Amino acid sequence: MNSIEEDKAVVARNVYFSYGKNEAVKNVSFECGNEFMVIMGPNGSGKTTMIKLIMGLLEPDKGEIKIFGKEPQKMRKLIGYMPQKESIARHFPVLVKDVVLLGINKKIYGRREIERAKRALDKVGLLHLWNEKFSNLSGGQQQRVMFARAIVNEPRIIIMDEPFNGVDIPSRERIMNVVREEKKKGNTIIAVLHNINPVLHDIDKLLLLNREMIAFGHPNDILTEYNLERAYGGTVTTITCREGYCHPLIGDSHG
Repeated sequence: MNSIEEDKAVVARNVYFSYGKNEAVKNVSFECGNEFMVIMGPNGSGKTTMIKLIMGLLEPDKGEIKIFGKEPQKMRKLIGYMPQKESIARHFPVLVKDVVLLGINKKIYGRREIERAKRALDKVGLLHLWNEKFSNLSGGQQQRVMFARAIVNEPRIIIMDEPFNGVDIPSRERIMNVVREEKKKGNTIIAVLHNINPVLHDIDKLLLLNREMIAFGHPNDILTEYNLERAYGGTVTTITCREGYCHPLIGDSHG
């Protein structure tokens, strides 16, 4: 086994994947360690497919993905996952504590599991809603609960699919504060985002996709007019902030 692969949380080499005859991901390669990495691209560009490949829910047609040097299917216990908002039955009659405990994936919860769930909920500032109905929460609070579920097992890799879609600023900042803490602990965070601007300064690596890999690296190196035009098929206006970061103005919806 390659020691470099063992050191990296995720290594993808020349990954291809198709749904039948429809090519979804083409020739994608990247490495991600103790970093906050974002996958960005237009609708239908293969972003969600890419994270399913990383999680081992799909297998590449060609190429390979390794999680700490091993097959993703063998490393799922090290991954915490926060799905897209639209994929969650938010009016299902369950309590907040039940949603978080579902992340532990046990039939019977003991004192240790209960305490772990409470710690996760406390990190997002919602421990006081432990016995509240999930359906009674605001959209931002529900997203924070789903994030707590993703981190309840103290995973080495946290994967989020559009975590900030329709989320208020305080909830986004609560989640990002935990993301920063997890990174300091040596963990890896991977997020699919259609609007990277609110968190751009925190991003270490950016994977720009439009089925094929357009570019991968630090955002300042990737967010060029040339790369954005290749990804989005037209001119994308950018603004450079005082800190020197290039902010793309993209009206793309999630997907």
